[in-house]
Amino acid sequence: MSYRTIFSIVNEHTVSTVIARYAVSMAVACKAGLVLYAAHEEGTDETILRHTARHQDHLYAFASELGLPVTRITEVGRIGTLLPKRVQAEKADLVFYPLTPYKRYGADQQRHIVHSLLRTITTDLAIMRIIALAKPHPGHILVPLGRTISGKERRLVFISELARSFHARVTLFHLFAERDGQAMPADITQFRTQLQQQHVTVHERSGGGHIGRSITVEAVTRQNDLVVLGASGRGALRRLLFGNPAGDVMHHPPCNTILFQAAR
Repeated sequence: MSYRTIFSIVNEHTVSTVIARYAVSMAVACKAGLVLYAAHEEGTDETILRHTARHQDHLYAFASELGLPVTRITEVGRIGTLLPKRVQAEKADLVFYPLTPYKRYGADQQRHIVHSLLRTITTDLAIMRIIALAKPHPGHILVPLGRTISGKERRLVFISELARSFHARVTLFHLFAERDGQAMPADITQFRTQLQQQHVTVHERSGGGHIGRSITVEAVTRQNDLVVLGASGRGALRRLLFGNPAGDVMHHPPCNTILFQAAR
């Protein structure tokens, strides 16, 4: 199974064009269609509209030169309301959404656009934060995993297609609790085997302690250039008591980082 239609959200920020390059590369590898999507509210400043349109023009030309079937869509209104409907109408199966510098995943205000999209986008969703504009092509991808892997089949598709798009190697990073010991869980062993069957180069490593800090240290010391996190399934009470490791890493990422939520 692979992707057929990939959405990439484009706005006035340069980071959205870097993220769109990821979408383009995956669309080429998957032989998928690409949709460059923008939404703005009424009364948006003309400068913002021009920057967004220029980014769409550039990306459209770039994708067309690669022979991709590409569509550009611009709508007026709140993106949190419009995007889920448009994704469904276009039958997309993957959405890339840029997390711009002033936005924070894991913020207390659940009305934040990111939280809204996590609830309403029912296809695979990759929320991405870029901190290294000069290195858009990852060579070494770090994938932190707990004892069990939620949305395993969809995550397998996303990571295998991402790795093959960039000819990147993948490190599965097992984050263990002291009570569980350091043995590699069966879920992760099976996940590694399935990635290898997709001709992806895979390594395994383990770490304990504070989850967010362990991911950061591993990414920096092993020179990973992309981290792919799983969206937290913790409710508000569990986040209050135990924190939100994905939110911590997304707020202060050690390198370019994707928060992946599998389709529901």
